[in-house]
Amino acid sequence: MACIGRTIEDAKILVHHAKLTPDELLPTTQTLEFSSEFGQLQGVLLEMDSKLLNCLLEGERIVLRGEEDDAVVMCTKGKTYEVREAEISNSLVMIPNMKLPDDIDKNTDMSLHNCQVNSIHYTYMEMKPCKPRLSKLRQFLSERPYGGPNEDDISEDVGKRYTEDDLLNIIQCSEDELQVSLTDMEAYHIHGHWQILDFDYRFKVVSHILNLIDEQKYSLDRIPREATIKTLSALEPKAVITQCFDYYLKSTDKKDDNGDELCSLLDDNVCRLCAEVLLKPAGKFNLTEFLTIWQQSVPEGLSTSLSQLEGVALVDRSSSPETIEHYPVYNLPEDLNFRFSGLFEKRDKWTLDEIRPYVQDLATDKLPVNAILTKYARASTQNGIKYYTGKHSR
Repeated sequence: MACIGRTIEDAKILVHHAKLTPDELLPTTQTLEFSSEFGQLQGVLLEMDSKLLNCLLEGERIVLRGEEDDAVVMCTKGKTYEVREAEISNSLVMIPNMKLPDDIDKNTDMSLHNCQVNSIHYTYMEMKPCKPRLSKLRQFLSERPYGGPNEDDISEDVGKRYTEDDLLNIIQCSEDELQVSLTDMEAYHIHGHWQILDFDYRFKVVSHILNLIDEQKYSLDRIPREATIKTLSALEPKAVITQCFDYYLKSTDKKDDNGDELCSLLDDNVCRLCAEVLLKPAGKFNLTEFLTIWQQSVPEGLSTSLSQLEGVALVDRSSSPETIEHYPVYNLPEDLNFRFSGLFEKRDKWTLDEIRPYVQDLATDKLPVNAILTKYARASTQNGIKYYTGKHSR
């Protein structure tokens, strides 16, 4: 394209006025003019780290996720990024055909290169890794918990069931993070949909497994996987039995004489479920009585410990007698301001061990638990014990 309104002589005059010599410059002079399409081109500038850029260059799909009222996030297959608008201190001019120094042959005569300015930007979108936003996941899966084979005949009007694609369209997380979260909340893939089990039904299914172990006198670390699933599939859907088995037992990497994989109970998971069965309907429970009944409720050979209930139950040692109540972290808001508001409404002051389980899920590498507490709570020491209270509490 011929340069409009500029000549090599004009360039030489400008170089002279700048008190430079042609030998100090590259031989190509680039002139600027606004494109005929200036102002018509729509575009957004994204700032991203090299890892995310490589994902794009290698053809990995990156998608925006969430509903209309959600703040924007962008997801790769494995990570979630928060997207925020940031201002540029100077105007950023977009010139697609501008030559960089490495593009210019230094051994040629002086020439002109006309450049077209397509747009000018004053802001860009900043992308930073963030925690997946999962508060809606449990909410959606709770719309229609699975209560057994009879649930298959219930009208869809009772509550919606969600496929994986449905969830990826509305939950702000990556595909990998969604799978981890579904596992963490013990979700079940049933007839192509993801659902959580009705609590009573979940305990019923786990009880089937525990009762069979007791009836067959299996050692708690030598439970045959396929034989157990086959037997119990006569009582409940095989898909439910299989997934429930894998939530409450783990492989020992050993096999019995029939080649069946041997598994052992996941003690903490079983004990936690038995505790929730006792606590959910009870309100506040006398701690001493609870500990006795809880130990009696688990299979012989398992040991209960309050450490198994971190983020599930709350102990009040200031009351007389001491009490415990069901207080699961998954019922608390994801927003840190609302989270701490709720925590300090529940209790005026917390020790570090008490509050950590209710903050840990929101911590990141750059914002660990201690940093979160420093920002959103006030620390004080009483009788040698460190407590956290609300920022504005007296």
